[in-house]
Amino acid sequence: MEITLDDETWQLSDAVPIADVLASISDRAHAKHRLVTTLTIGGRPISDRDLTPVFLNQRVEGFGAIRATSQSLQSIISDARRAIALFGNQLRDEGLVLLPPLRSGLGQVGVVDLWLGRLADYMEMLDAGQARRVEGLSSAPLLPWVQEILDARGCADSIRMADLLEYELLPRLQTDGAAV
Repeated sequence: MEITLDDETWQLSDAVPIADVLASISDRAHAKHRLVTTLTIGGRPISDRDLTPVFLNQRVEGFGAIRATSQSLQSIISDARRAIALFGNQLRDEGLVLLPPLRSGLGQVGVVDLWLGRLADYMEMLDAGQARRVEGLSSAPLLPWVQEILDARGCADSIRMADLLEYELLPRLQTDGAAV
């Protein structure tokens, strides 16, 4: 069976279970400080949902060539940071749109709640990056201000919510994906 990882090709016995082939691919990628990002078996893309015990215990014979690509961990982190930064920018822009209706008293609680839900998603992304020791990703600087906004929301104080958004929270959504 022919196995290819990026630009490296090697042979394994057709009697080997798919799980052993995937372990071999993973070990070679790990040795190069890379993570496997795509996998095809016999030209068919394989996802994590395909990796059931029944599938993994099958022998590779008859499946066709196995091809995998990998990316460096740094590249994956860089891509993630860009995605988080884009999401942060989007949140900041959407937050700015909330300000006039909040200040006029016409702001709808449901719209603010949706935005706060998206902010919570953003903060989870920051925390996930921090847990993986990605420098500059932390939701900690946002937490006190989110709590203040929630308190103002609980009191139906839309002016205070707008002030907290404009002067405290939105400026902390930096363009590099980090909260300051």
